[in-house]
Amino acid sequence: MSAHPLDPIFHPRAIALVGVPSGEANVAQGFFTSLLEHHFERDHGLYPVNPKAQEIRGVRCYPTLLDTPDPVDHVISLVPARAVPVLVEQAIEKGVRSVHFFTAGFSETGDEEMAALEREMVSRLNEAGIRVFGPNCMGLYVPSEQIAFMAGFPPEPGNVMFVSQSGANASDVIRNLGARGVRFSKVISFGNGADLRAHHFLDYAAHDPETEVVTAYIEGVQDGRLFFEAVRRAAAEKPVILLKGGLTGAGARAAHSHTGSLAGSTQIFDALCRQAGAWRAETMDDLHDVTIAATTRLRDVQGRGVGLVGGGGGIAVLSADALAAAGLEVPPTPEETKRQLHEFIPIAGTSVNNPIDTNMGNAEAMERTLGIVARAENIDLVVTNPPLGRVGPAGAERPPDAERDREEAEAAVERIARLQEETGVPFVVLVRGAASPQMEHFAQEAYRRGIAVYPSIHRAARAIAAILAWRERREGLPAVV
Repeated sequence: MSAHPLDPIFHPRAIALVGVPSGEANVAQGFFTSLLEHHFERDHGLYPVNPKAQEIRGVRCYPTLLDTPDPVDHVISLVPARAVPVLVEQAIEKGVRSVHFFTAGFSETGDEEMAALEREMVSRLNEAGIRVFGPNCMGLYVPSEQIAFMAGFPPEPGNVMFVSQSGANASDVIRNLGARGVRFSKVISFGNGADLRAHHFLDYAAHDPETEVVTAYIEGVQDGRLFFEAVRRAAAEKPVILLKGGLTGAGARAAHSHTGSLAGSTQIFDALCRQAGAWRAETMDDLHDVTIAATTRLRDVQGRGVGLVGGGGGIAVLSADALAAAGLEVPPTPEETKRQLHEFIPIAGTSVNNPIDTNMGNAEAMERTLGIVARAENIDLVVTNPPLGRVGPAGAERPPDAERDREEAEAAVERIARLQEETGVPFVVLVRGAASPQMEHFAQEAYRRGIAVYPSIHRAARAIAAILAWRERREGLPAVV
């Protein structure tokens, strides 16, 4: 834990869910389901509140918040907007630390009466020393505390924090980056931001010892100066990647109806990121891919010379085009490197001119090739396919065998990790198309060993170029511990 004033709200001793439905599963009950799935109740208090139920899913239910055992640090509001005033008074009497309003229907509706109610309830809670998430948000995912707002999230904690105005985007990032091996320290969906806003969480991220890389999706910048200062503080300590929604007219209208946010111009947000030292992602794919780059050895890439190994003639040509379009280079293979490669690679049907097509299914020969290319004087990183020999997705020469395929994937990761360590050159591995279980396991293990994996050469090229541009602008990125 850190000494930051927000830290206690990420470590509640007990959570009460007020308004948990007892009927069929829905989004509101999903909060309760996900906490049970992550076994929050094993080390904390978990108290569903519903006056019409004695228990829900085997857990005792309480008629009101005031009837729950002490202490309750965090409350999740699942009640309709009209019931919020009563809940606010009970939360104050109970002495909670924070309230998360999943409840929607406030300022984002554009209705002044509901906007006034939002201001009033936040004011009442703040006066009592209680902080507010939302309204209109999904709240917290803190794996180290077994807190999640949807089922199926990875239970293991990690080093990436994601701050999001959108609950859907928060879920997307957790699931999709999670599938690529990324694990999270904290994910926060803050919706309308009536109390706690992006700048609060970014300031906290700068101090959080569990967070090493900071990412965020923002629709409307609230408190512009405070936001800028928080981004600058965080970016001075850790890599910060920001995605801004609502930069077009259509996006701005959607953002306003979504969280009541007023959008700003692309030029202003670009300038903010440049001055603060953050990276502005243009798309959600960019946010995903630059996060992968910033949390693997790819972040150490020193130059633009790419050794492209494997893929066949036509694929190699298009891959070289994609790299060049991103401002990277595919330099000619040095003569000494060619000589070393020709010691074991036949001339017929292959090419040792970068892009290098060895046309070999032998994993050991591929490892030797990769090592020689990585040590070439003009190569700063190597892009290749998984060195799995002739073993691959369903439909390959051998029928799938789960245990064997898993072992071979781990052996392939070990080969690349060893080369990456020995040569000091980052490796990027492309896993194209629909991945087999073996390839999915390869990607997860590769990330765990610091190897960047991408679904296409185009996305890999953009991420590599982003890291280089970021470093050149900043004269170095903050180190990841």
